[in-house]
Amino acid sequence: MTTLEPVAALSSRTALSTETSAPSSRELRERRLDELLESCKQQTLQQIIGPFGLTPAMFDDKTGGNVTTLRNFEQGITATQNDAAAYTEWHDKQSNPIDRTAYGKTFPAKRKAMFQNDEPIISAYTGKELPRDGRTHLDHVNSVKSIEIDPRANLFMNEAQRVEMANAPENLVPAEHDINQSMQDKVKLDWANAERKKTPGQTNAESFGVDVELLKRTQDKADRHRKIETLKAQAKKQGAELASTCATEAGKNALRQAMGVLLHEFVNSSYVEVATLVRTPAPTENLVDRVTEALKRTLDRVTAKLGHAFDALIEGGVQGAVSNLLTFIINNVVTTSAKIVTVIRESFKGLWQAIKIVCFPPKGLSAMDAARQATKIIAGVITTSVGLLFEQSIKGFLVSIPFLAPLAAYVAPVITGILTGLMTALTVYAIDRLFDWLSQTGTEHLEAQIDTLEADAALGERLATFIEQQYQHSQRYQEMLACYEAMAEDLEKAEHHLLAAVDTAAATVEIGASTHKALGTGLANMKQMDDELERLLADYCTKP
Repeated sequence: MTTLEPVAALSSRTALSTETSAPSSRELRERRLDELLESCKQQTLQQIIGPFGLTPAMFDDKTGGNVTTLRNFEQGITATQNDAAAYTEWHDKQSNPIDRTAYGKTFPAKRKAMFQNDEPIISAYTGKELPRDGRTHLDHVNSVKSIEIDPRANLFMNEAQRVEMANAPENLVPAEHDINQSMQDKVKLDWANAERKKTPGQTNAESFGVDVELLKRTQDKADRHRKIETLKAQAKKQGAELASTCATEAGKNALRQAMGVLLHEFVNSSYVEVATLVRTPAPTENLVDRVTEALKRTLDRVTAKLGHAFDALIEGGVQGAVSNLLTFIINNVVTTSAKIVTVIRESFKGLWQAIKIVCFPPKGLSAMDAARQATKIIAGVITTSVGLLFEQSIKGFLVSIPFLAPLAAYVAPVITGILTGLMTALTVYAIDRLFDWLSQTGTEHLEAQIDTLEADAALGERLATFIEQQYQHSQRYQEMLACYEAMAEDLEKAEHHLLAAVDTAAATVEIGASTHKALGTGLANMKQMDDELERLLADYCTKP
């Protein structure tokens, strides 16, 4: 349990006080001073019990954390004795000859099995068929030396695993005797492109008849196999170590936080009971009975905290596991000192509480009060972290004093815890005063700024509404304009049709007039013919 719980408790008392009637400035100042004195006692007690008390006794924080990362391994920073031994071996291999005995033990059996196989033996570098005799060798695509001096292979694999990876079919391939002798431990592509001394002007690939594309495919296949096997070994090793260390850290942190709750309540209750015994006049009953009753009341208070201790047990377990995982992730980028590991674990609970208050504030808690509590918790995290970092400096100062040097290891945590508790209490007091000033009615300028911002926001909303309306009107205007253009086109078409109809009517009138004239002429002709016919009939009838 860290210094953050009293901060949260003090914040909750502050929140309850703000929900009642608003106190005057003088009353609020006096209340803050009383809370400061109580907070100094609580914070100091909590620091001595928590980060500077139980933490050193229960945790053995290491530089680099509990799991060795590749970055730390390369710098000689290891978490276990096995990793330290692996680093020593790897470091020696950088300047000493490589022991290849384990890699060659299976060579005779592998060559014999290859020669007994009916399938043709094809060179992995030239593509040619090889004879079943001493002219055919088995070659490591990724050389034994490159594997043995690789920090990944040394950290994540033991010798048997490295041998198995090197002698796998993907990496151990048939090749010509002279090519194998010429390559030795060189990188295959570099060797292929280098000039051969025996044939000046020709590369090794040209001189030996190497198929460069085939060589590249062989190298890619071996590299892919090596990468996969290394990743599998890394996941297996670090996964198991993370699971183990996370469980261990979770158990320790859970126990420490639960013990912190009960120890804090026991010490605080004992202080109250002792103060009551000292200040209260001695009554007639026996002092032993009074002490017994005080112990019973203390035990009752501690028993009442069992529920809080169980909650702290659960949360502490989760936080211990997550902080261990976070430390591992950070150490893949930068190496953390032992104190930084402690700071990460001690800070995680406070950050957890602050995030919960901001994201899921308790019912009835205003935004201002939630911000106040989160700020005070984070301030507690910062002061505790600073105290932990300065503990070694204080210890060094005490060692420089002769009569305190033997006790420096025991006195330094106590002094640092007291100073950290006082600094936390003063910081919390300053934050309370700041939030009180922000919430006072005398901060008219702040309220005026808030009102102005709200008015600007309202004006902005009205302006946005007006712009939206204008936009809708412009759309309607566009629709009306399109309608008018369509009507103009229809009127123009109607005018053309009307003119055509007039022309047609005029032509029809002319045709009618000509027809009438023709009918008149025809009628006159018929009448003339009728007269002529009557005359002929008359003449015919008068003849004898």
